[in-house]
Amino acid sequence: MFKYFETTADLGVEALGESLEEAFKEAAKALYNIMVDIDKVEKKEVVEFEVEGEDLEELLYNFLNELLYYTDVYGLVFSDFEIEIKNNRLKCKAYGEKIRKEHNIKEEVKAVTYHKMEVKEDNGLWKVKYIVDL
Repeated sequence: MFKYFETTADLGVEALGESLEEAFKEAAKALYNIMVDIDKVEKKEVVEFEVEGEDLEELLYNFLNELLYYTDVYGLVFSDFEIEIKNNRLKCKAYGEKIRKEHNIKEEVKAVTYHKMEVKEDNGLWKVKYIVDL
């Protein structure tokens, strides 16, 4: 599950999951749902990568910005993710395709920011919060 929250000039995202991996997966889905209708993105291509971070916030930041790299450089958008997190290292398989007008293009996400970024466990649920620059 994910939802959005208001900020002054950008858009905030809050994603929840029963595991850390699920929360990161929902955070990635929310990122792409800002840009396109992810329900229309088919799993035609897979991209595999690894990122690491000093803490969970840096790991989230590096993960989301790596996804944006594939969008900016290769024109790919993603709708599903397989994620494994161990020792502040994340392995990802991202499934998607080249962006098409049929995806109902919405907003351009320029970057993910550290501002108000949060990754924490609360009552058995993992919560991820971040803000994107539109």
